[in-house]
Amino acid sequence: MTVEEDQARFLRCIGEPTRLQILKLLAEDEKCVGELIKVMNREQSLVSHHLKALKECNIVIDRQEAQKVYYKLTDNRLANLILESEALMKELSLCQCQEVNYERGENQGCSEGEICPDSY
Repeated sequence: MTVEEDQARFLRCIGEPTRLQILKLLAEDEKCVGELIKVMNREQSLVSHHLKALKECNIVIDRQEAQKVYYKLTDNRLANLILESEALMKELSLCQCQEVNYERGENQGCSEGEICPDSY
């Protein structure tokens, strides 16, 4: 595999809204699954599914402490990547069909999951 193929696999792995939300939370500090589902207001099975995918790509690691499993990012540079990409989205309006107000959650021009027209 080439570096570019590995990069594409990595970006596909993190390029899902639920996974990005998980990564943003783990950028703050390690969290157990219970903390993640509480903050995200998602089903445990969904969060666990996404954590498994992130773990398979070596993006997160886990450790068990008694009955709880804690997750954290494998490298602090991943936290920087996630936070910087969010800043880029807000500042440069990248990959958006129309203006989006992230603070209010408004996105009037694109349907969910729509990609940039030139990206396929």
